[in-house]
Amino acid sequence: KLCAFLKERIDWIRANLSKDSLIFTNLRDFSNCMVHHPDRVYHVVNFLSSLPAAERIMGIAYEDLGKSLPEEIGAWTCAVRKEMDRRGWTNGHFIIHVHEQWGLGHSTQLSCLAMGATGIWAGVCAEGAALGHADSTTTILNLIRLGNTKVQGQFNCQYLREAARVVTEVTTEGLTPARTPIYGDRAVDTVFGFLFSDPTAQGGFDLCKFFGLEQDIRITTMASPEMILLKLEKVFGKDEKFNLEIATSMKEQILKNAADDRKEEYNSKVGLALLFDQAGGKMTSEMAEAVEGDLKTSQHIDNLIAEIKEEWDIWDGRDGEIDDQVTFDHFYNGFMAPYFGCYRCEDSQKGLQCLDMDSDGMVDWNEFRFYLKWAGRQYPFVKTKDELLDMTFRKGLIPAMKDEILQFREANTKQNAI
Repeated sequence: KLCAFLKERIDWIRANLSKDSLIFTNLRDFSNCMVHHPDRVYHVVNFLSSLPAAERIMGIAYEDLGKSLPEEIGAWTCAVRKEMDRRGWTNGHFIIHVHEQWGLGHSTQLSCLAMGATGIWAGVCAEGAALGHADSTTTILNLIRLGNTKVQGQFNCQYLREAARVVTEVTTEGLTPARTPIYGDRAVDTVFGFLFSDPTAQGGFDLCKFFGLEQDIRITTMASPEMILLKLEKVFGKDEKFNLEIATSMKEQILKNAADDRKEEYNSKVGLALLFDQAGGKMTSEMAEAVEGDLKTSQHIDNLIAEIKEEWDIWDGRDGEIDDQVTFDHFYNGFMAPYFGCYRCEDSQKGLQCLDMDSDGMVDWNEFRFYLKWAGRQYPFVKTKDELLDMTFRKGLIPAMKDEILQFREANTKQNAI
């Protein structure tokens, strides 16, 4: 009866809509039926596959509601694909849609593709009923990461991340959750404690590079005048006032500030503009506007930093005195834990050296405040201390720590070569 019903609907569509309609039959309860009544799935697939070539539809769509293990539905997919091929329906499509329920959605979807599914039917982002579904952006980027080149010829893959973010924001009227894989803000962060498996450090697939996300030039005591000049031009655009002479003076000012124990930051618009001014440069109008805007928001940022300082003092006092210094252990427990996967791994310990500016084995409040001040200047519209901390780690500390580790590795490589 079910097969006769399907044939009746197929004929009606071709008679009333278009004889060239691209028709799919969706097996919505595919997984449950394969567990309890696999014979029903067999009869439907066998029937559709046995239709005369001129009467066959475009293909079969099927769904998993998020309960099946990847290896289970992979085996079922393989069985259905073999039956389609056995009956001569080799050009019939078999496309999967996976609902999210237990965190296995994308693994399940990739398993189906590996075992005979010809495609997926999904939205560009994960938003959907209940917990959403395995989206096309994440699946396609995983295929590219694993070596599939065909999808890059079919889709504008470099735009997928932006498209997923836009659709998410339009659908939810909110920002994309930061922890969303591939297109969330934190998807391009370094996961510390696992840098040994970071593909960008091993010459593998680089998500930032693929999406054209540039690594920023960060100005420290190690920056050359050429780097400082590039930073000026990148932040404020080309200007006749920006040259190697003023960049050299800025480098000298950085070293002078360090010698005078002045812990300044130079990577925000405001910080760079103030350094330019201290080095004898005449501010451009854009620089002046940045500094003026900082004066308007600085009280708000100072208040947020003061709230963070209260938390700092709690951890600081655990050794019996408040001296504006905390151990790495206390700093990790108080502030770093949400961002670092493994604190005691060698890479994480090396990365932490970028916070220990005076190499005393402790994190000094002024060292941490340096990054908080930078984040406040660069992202002046943060509303809470938690947002300020988030920007401090994701945009400032984590990239700085990655650089510290890579520099350490490069130095070791050169030493070993000698």
